[in-house]
Amino acid sequence: MDPNQEINNIGEIADETDNNDSASVDDFIKELEAKEKDLHITADTTIIEISESFEDGEIPEFLKADLKPEPRRQAVPLNALAPKSEKHGASADLEKEIAGLREKLSKVEADRDEIVVSSRRRAKDFESFKGRTERERKETFQNQVGNLATQMLPALDNLNRAVDFAMAMTSEKRAEIQQFFDGILLVNQQINDVLGEMGIQPISSVGESFDPHYHEAVATEDSGEFQPNTISAELLRGYRIGDRVIRHSMVRVACVPTLRAEDGIVDTDSDLTSQEPETSDLAQ
Repeated sequence: MDPNQEINNIGEIADETDNNDSASVDDFIKELEAKEKDLHITADTTIIEISESFEDGEIPEFLKADLKPEPRRQAVPLNALAPKSEKHGASADLEKEIAGLREKLSKVEADRDEIVVSSRRRAKDFESFKGRTERERKETFQNQVGNLATQMLPALDNLNRAVDFAMAMTSEKRAEIQQFFDGILLVNQQINDVLGEMGIQPISSVGESFDPHYHEAVATEDSGEFQPNTISAELLRGYRIGDRVIRHSMVRVACVPTLRAEDGIVDTDSDLTSQEPETSDLAQ
């Protein structure tokens, strides 16, 4: 056999083997890419699987260049990918929304302030109304009680006169009607207590200074016991309810005592009286 021919045959066999190996490797890579698409396998896992498919676990040098993993790409923020025009539009919309919210907030605050002012004004009006109603109620009650007392006072005056008359009697005579007199005293006290509970009080007079708001002077008298313009006697008792007078007290008021002739001063009225008989004598 020709040695050159054998060498050529061996070279052809090697070329066929290389061609078959390259074809099988290409088919294998395509198959792996298809699996990667189906299973979402990364390049790193692909390299591992290929290395495991070989007996010694190492990848041939001619495959390492093709299977070199691509460098990982850093994640780019979505804001960086957005166009500048979109960013500007989003910020403008946001500012517009903020302005609208501020306007609504201002309106709500104005409405709140108005409601607060209105509530305070209504509270003051209610307090004024309550006070006015209370005053009117008291005035109405006093008027009704005053009218009732006005009708009862004449009967009470007669009862007081009966008590005063019995008190002026001697002890012997009053002893004969003592039980009747005690009954009149109890009735008189009970009526005065009822009037007191209704707010009706007698007007103090004897020993007090004359006050035209509460007293009515019906007489004057010279009195060395009382100071001038002081009430010396009560002729008819007066009553009041609060500051309102139901009936004025009829009183006698002490005045300045008249100076007599024995004191060295001649009274004008007495001098004129003493001269009247002389005038009559001349006329005769």
